[in-house]
Amino acid sequence: MRTRLCSFSDLFQINMETWVDQTRKPFFSPVGVYVPVRDGYPASHLLPERHRKGRGYQKIGDVIAFHGDCPKPEEYTDVIVREQPRGIIHISGHDGVIRTPKISLLWGSAGEVTHRESGIEYRLNVEHVMFSQGNREEKSRVAALVRPGEFVCDMFAGIGYFTLPLAKSGAIVHAIEINPVSFEYLQQNILINRLSDKVTAWNGDCREVIRGVYDRIHMGHFDSISFLPVALSHVRTGTILHVHMLNDQTGKIRTVLQKNGIKAEIHLVQVKKAGPRLLHLVADVVII
Repeated sequence: MRTRLCSFSDLFQINMETWVDQTRKPFFSPVGVYVPVRDGYPASHLLPERHRKGRGYQKIGDVIAFHGDCPKPEEYTDVIVREQPRGIIHISGHDGVIRTPKISLLWGSAGEVTHRESGIEYRLNVEHVMFSQGNREEKSRVAALVRPGEFVCDMFAGIGYFTLPLAKSGAIVHAIEINPVSFEYLQQNILINRLSDKVTAWNGDCREVIRGVYDRIHMGHFDSISFLPVALSHVRTGTILHVHMLNDQTGKIRTVLQKNGIKAEIHLVQVKKAGPRLLHLVADVVII
């Protein structure tokens, strides 16, 4: 695939340029975005063609998940042959604070799965709790930053998406989850991965449950900024907060910091494309 390497910040501006091949998706990498180029226009990089030219999907355990528009049968027939899944589902979005997925079963059966990723097992029911494979690199990145013995709070733990990699890297984690179904799987996953000595799990609203002062606070929810004033009551000089968001909202973060009389350095990290003109970003906020 012929591409041009562009920065994350330029992606919105170049989206409607005549040289952009709108029929193909950009490829996101740690160094930037490889944007497909139409025939007849110069390219800077040649990427290997993907084996499958159809729309993308996620494999969660032995279940295939499609996002975006609901696929037609002809769009997933080859996936059945290729992956031999137990079932195929369509996830049209997520509801409410507890992030319950809106699921349609397209083929086969779904339910409970065991998903293995980076040496960690995640047990979950894909019909009741969310799971995003697109966050794999971000999990690895944050886990690599942790020093053994760090005191960490995961304010939106889910089934342990970030809690488990953080604990496996040596952190002592307070994991908070409001969804009772997700919390049940969080407890199971702590046991399955033998991390009971590293993780304390709490079921409840993180704004009411969070206690103590932390070396690191993970805020893996797109509404994280509205919870930031609470998190800032549990930091010290040197604390790092990982604040997830859709598109660049660092201005809002700076406003909250200023209102609370706290100074910090902010470093922005690209996670993935989350939709048309939407980027999943993480702000690493270092308290100074």
